[in-house]
Amino acid sequence: MTKIEINGQVGDYKWSFGERKTDRTSIINHLIKKYNLKSYLEIGVRNGSNINKIIIDELVGIDPNLKPYKNVNKENLTLVEKESDDYFKNLDRKFDIIFIDGLHLEEQVTRDIDNSLNHLNKNGFLIMHDCNPPTNFHQRDNYCVNGSYPSWNGTVWKAYVKKRMTAHNIKMYVVNTDWGVGVIQLGTQELYPKIENLKYENLEKDRKKILNLISVEEFLKLF
Repeated sequence: MTKIEINGQVGDYKWSFGERKTDRTSIINHLIKKYNLKSYLEIGVRNGSNINKIIIDELVGIDPNLKPYKNVNKENLTLVEKESDDYFKNLDRKFDIIFIDGLHLEEQVTRDIDNSLNHLNKNGFLIMHDCNPPTNFHQRDNYCVNGSYPSWNGTVWKAYVKKRMTAHNIKMYVVNTDWGVGVIQLGTQELYPKIENLKYENLEKDRKKILNLISVEEFLKLF
């Protein structure tokens, strides 16, 4: 049985790969298994807690600081110590699925979305973390607060929503789990009415429509 917490739905679900709790990792592995995806790129590896659980033929992880992850040795994993902007500069290939979880600020996330879409295979998936901050505090600009690091989603949601308002050639959802897991594919969408100066109040007022927010159950029906 599932329930709702501050970060969205929690609980166990039956995915294409088996039963597991609902989070970004399960959503990624579900899509990989169901659609027979072969290549995966992760932007923002950190300590490897997500990429270590991804089951796919080829894994590529990029991060400007790979020191915490330097001793990992997986045969199908390539780690690149670079900023995402630098990694994409001379990249001449595409991936089946790309996960964005790097710097959680609007300007950088916008570049990561654009670069990822340019390097996504036709029927691939772009996944994003932290798309649904539950409070204004969660979407602050700075992670650190008085020397501590409370839960932080940053302004990822603004980069996502601006694509909801301007990009005709993609389709977008946010799954209401694990702080909001964005799912983007090439396709078409009806644009959300444009807001010039996007503020948290806009998200709070119309969260379901502005994000195209769906439940885990709805995700499993759609995908």
